[in-house]
Amino acid sequence: MKTKTAFLITTVISAILIILLSSCSFEPAKTLPPMFEDSLPVSEADESVHLRVAACDDPHIVYAPIEGRAGYRYGPSMIYYADGSCDAWFSCNGSNGEWDWISYKHSDDGINFGDEKIVLTPTPDSKDLYSCCDPGVVYFGGYYYLGYTSTTYAYHGGVNNNVFVARSVYPDGPYEKWDGKGWGGDPEPIVYYNEDETKYGAGEPSFVVLGDSLYVYYTWACSHGQYLGIAVADAREENWPLTLKDHGPVLAKSNCDSVDMMYLEDNNKFYGFCTSDRFSENSGITVYESSDGIHFHFVEVFKNRLYRYLHNGGVAHRPDGHVQLKDRHFVGYAFSNGADGNWGQWATAFQQVDFELYSGKIEEPDESEKGDLKDGYFALPLDDPKPIAVLPSSKCYTMLQHYSGESIAVVWVDGDISWHAIDDPQNIQFYGYDEDLIYFEDNYMFLKGNTGTTIVYIKYKGLTSFFKVRIYPTGDSLPGDYKKEILSFEPVQESFSVNVSDVHKYQIRGFVRFSDHTWAEAFNDGLMIDSKAYPVTFEVKDSDIISVSSKGFINPKAPGKTEVKVTIKGEKSFVVNVEVKDE
Repeated sequence: MKTKTAFLITTVISAILIILLSSCSFEPAKTLPPMFEDSLPVSEADESVHLRVAACDDPHIVYAPIEGRAGYRYGPSMIYYADGSCDAWFSCNGSNGEWDWISYKHSDDGINFGDEKIVLTPTPDSKDLYSCCDPGVVYFGGYYYLGYTSTTYAYHGGVNNNVFVARSVYPDGPYEKWDGKGWGGDPEPIVYYNEDETKYGAGEPSFVVLGDSLYVYYTWACSHGQYLGIAVADAREENWPLTLKDHGPVLAKSNCDSVDMMYLEDNNKFYGFCTSDRFSENSGITVYESSDGIHFHFVEVFKNRLYRYLHNGGVAHRPDGHVQLKDRHFVGYAFSNGADGNWGQWATAFQQVDFELYSGKIEEPDESEKGDLKDGYFALPLDDPKPIAVLPSSKCYTMLQHYSGESIAVVWVDGDISWHAIDDPQNIQFYGYDEDLIYFEDNYMFLKGNTGTTIVYIKYKGLTSFFKVRIYPTGDSLPGDYKKEILSFEPVQESFSVNVSDVHKYQIRGFVRFSDHTWAEAFNDGLMIDSKAYPVTFEVKDSDIISVSSKGFINPKAPGKTEVKVTIKGEKSFVVNVEVKDE
């Protein structure tokens, strides 16, 4: 009996294992590169010790577009490891109505980078639906955190941006986005731009971990100038975006773009690298310095041996944003030859630089310095293109619950963002979706008659993508219904704290949802929604403290606290609190 029982148990276990193993893809397990274990102790910074930076090698081109075709990999974020390997993330031109994606490359030696892979794309029908660009990456607490820029605003040319973040256990994904409460839902900003919607806004994030704190740096470009903004979070918390304390715009930048940050352990100072005189023959890299991570000042600008007409650069660092003098240092930037007509046709260069500390007064920059002109940087068309992404023909399917079904067309995308038909569609996998809503047969999606929303993930040859499915009751209004009614109207920002003399004019906005399942921010801009059909009014309780313009801009008058009642179309309202301080 014991032998028969043991045999039966073994048979059952074997059968279970066969079933489980048959569902596995047998892909090799991912491993993380070796992290540094030689951190220097944190101490008080010496105000008299500064950093000198100089290019010490010729640029190494890691990406070049095909002449006459749009192509770029700008704004690189670069992490190097204890074994000399390196990961890099780039802003990449997108496709299918999405402006930008984020791509990824790995290098075993920190110089020669391998195949490319798209690792982050917009989530359809969400607050990052147009783009994912300007990557800034940091690693701590077991996750890679990838900050990025996006907007809900399709007007005035990529403006009114906000800062978002996603995380992954591995550098090449899969990434899950911060949704305002946790990780994995539709994205919500961690830094929200609330000034003139026609300006760039908030974006281009960069991170540094120091002790228990995560420093989040970002661009803030509004009607009054370009700034470096800073927020600080508790790095010990898994949901650290909930702990962010925003210090707002703290450093006015002059003729510069994004600031990529690092912390130099040898002198306990923060340094920001920023491309200046961008897109010009006088372009270079400006360096800012700070002893506390919040108050910055200029320390130098260097141009020699860099390529001219550069922009959107970054500085390589360890996973936590730190560096040491003994490390191998390099910067990355996009560039062109300055010729007319090559906008969006930018190459990307990585270049080794020397770090050196010196004491005394900050050195004056050499105004005679100038970079090198690089011509003929274009690449030849690809002879044997390789897939870097898979892409569904549509990122969002909106259907009524009794619709018969939909054929899901999937293509693969090469490094020039050209589409290719998949000749073995039987190898496409659909997974992760709500099985109460849909099912698949031979790449055809069928509905089960229920309503709801689900994300469907696609996998093909190790590449992944996703699309969204929204199923509404039969007879319901679908997006675009001109008879739409207002379902809800809520504040985008519930309270404001402003100074009497503040030059920044902050804007009160409402988030409105309609019966046809569309949504928008409402502030009488006349573009996101029809402001004549859905006008927004602002009623100030104490007009001696503030006034509010017809577009929601707060004009402080005197210190105090008051309320503003915001109403859309005379139907739905909410109240925001405003405090005016005297400094």
